[in-house]
Amino acid sequence: MSHRSIAGIGSAKKRPGSYEFSAANTSAASMGRDLDPLIGIDHFTMRAPVFAPHPHAGFSAVTYLFEDSEGEFVNRDSLGHHLTARPGAVIWTVTGNGVLHDEFPRERGKRSHGLQVFVNLAAAEKMRPPQVLFVDGPDVPVFEDRGVRTRVVAGVAGDTHAKIEPPGAITFLDVKLDSEAVFVQAVPPDQSVLVYVIDGRVLVGDEGRELGAFDAATFAADGDAVFLRATVDAAQFVLIAGRPLREPVVSYGPFIMSSEEQLVSTIERYQTGDMGRLEPGNVN
Repeated sequence: MSHRSIAGIGSAKKRPGSYEFSAANTSAASMGRDLDPLIGIDHFTMRAPVFAPHPHAGFSAVTYLFEDSEGEFVNRDSLGHHLTARPGAVIWTVTGNGVLHDEFPRERGKRSHGLQVFVNLAAAEKMRPPQVLFVDGPDVPVFEDRGVRTRVVAGVAGDTHAKIEPPGAITFLDVKLDSEAVFVQAVPPDQSVLVYVIDGRVLVGDEGRELGAFDAATFAADGDAVFLRATVDAAQFVLIAGRPLREPVVSYGPFIMSSEEQLVSTIERYQTGDMGRLEPGNVN
């Protein structure tokens, strides 16, 4: 395998926050380049409900909880799901033509630590019925090899396959490296790939560029594998890859569609209640 070189480096932009909620956002603006099919990533901590039930349409809204979260996390939606997720869980909401959802820590004051990843859907998928894919924390498959522990949220690592197959054949890996451990992941040149550092420091690519927490890197299409190595300290990062869609994007608030017609139809569906109803949830 030939290692892909670095295409761009950036850092998540921290938003004004509070004890109850804080987030840092990685996007095309923070990276200075297109992330297609990714729309963005919010790296969050949450200790109480901060958002009322709200709609989404036209993309996948992925909530991934890190294993260091302190308690359970509730996900509710207008499809009738009421999920209780333990640390390490993934809730992959394919919003399609529209769904309302609500998420919050089950117990007020318990820290939920995770990512919300927004992945665009192909034009042909945007008006599909919504769907929720869920794997609880203890059930996410793990691949371990020579100081590398990889939680396979979506896609494949080594000989380990994820338990869900979301639209777009997305790869989503949560990787922990022991001191100076080496990580290599095959990623075809026709897929975009982003690495985002959660903790510690890593050396990225053959160039050995050092990244720390909240830093991210994208890779050029000049090889078929991504190469990282930990420094003398342990590290954690996520890798997300997928084939770019290269399609028009028309957005308005929580709706991301491919045409004005789709967008108007989606707004009308929400306004007329065709996305369902969802009353505010309760927290202890």
